[in-house]
Amino acid sequence: MKRILIIEDDENGALALGIRLKAHGYATWTAGDAINGLSMALRHRPDLILLDIAIPGGDGFKLAEKLQTLPETEHIPLIFLTASKDPELRRKVLDLGVAGLLEKPYLTEELLLMVNYAFERPTRLGSSASCPHATPPGHTPSGHKKILVVEDDTKIAMGLGIRLKAAGYDPLLAQDGLGAVNVAVKNRPDLVLLDISIPAGNGFTVARRIQTAIATPTPIIFLTASKRPEFRQQAEELGAVGFFEKPFEADQVLATIKQTLAGRPAPLPRTPSSAEAR
Repeated sequence: MKRILIIEDDENGALALGIRLKAHGYATWTAGDAINGLSMALRHRPDLILLDIAIPGGDGFKLAEKLQTLPETEHIPLIFLTASKDPELRRKVLDLGVAGLLEKPYLTEELLLMVNYAFERPTRLGSSASCPHATPPGHTPSGHKKILVVEDDTKIAMGLGIRLKAAGYDPLLAQDGLGAVNVAVKNRPDLVLLDISIPAGNGFTVARRIQTAIATPTPIIFLTASKRPEFRQQAEELGAVGFFEKPFEADQVLATIKQTLAGRPAPLPRTPSSAEAR
């Protein structure tokens, strides 16, 4: 049974979180401030820590930094919880290399998917650690195909992960360019869903690095909110098997994934000329 420490000063929120996790087979403890949180982490050595950023007795970032420097707790993955929409928080989270960030309110499925990811991931997001023991593509404990989702928008990433899981795939998540390359090298995904606009390197740079680092060609589907026609052209030049502009239909993405992994990748739809568009 995996053990999870919840550091959250909102008693009702902590109670609800504990109930959700216990219902899915996890053991939990709860601390209401940074001092008790650090003490319980040292005493219980949990398998995962869920840490609210705004807590009494010191903010969550300082506590996370402390936990990452102590030999007793440095190996424990962290997931931040926050009600804030400040984009600067996401950058600070990436800098710390924690397992993830959940924005309140979140769905139970989002929570469980990120918890599972934290237990399964090989390295901290943003870590530049080498990955000498690569896993051959298609080989997971479940036998399912592995799909790497590289997306810094947590809700989009979680939504895709949930749909992929339901379709019988094993989703891997990365939120920035450096983390994406590390996860790809370590896990050898069967396909990559790659947002073009991500921290620590744009999607095209990340695609080139993945293709250079992995000997076996890895199919890539690009995602973007941009309407710039040169993006599609660059995707074509990189051999992309799919290109979807946000907002996209998840069913269409899943259909492209299925077709590609079955060995029948479809060519990217041709970009219409300005005359045709008129």
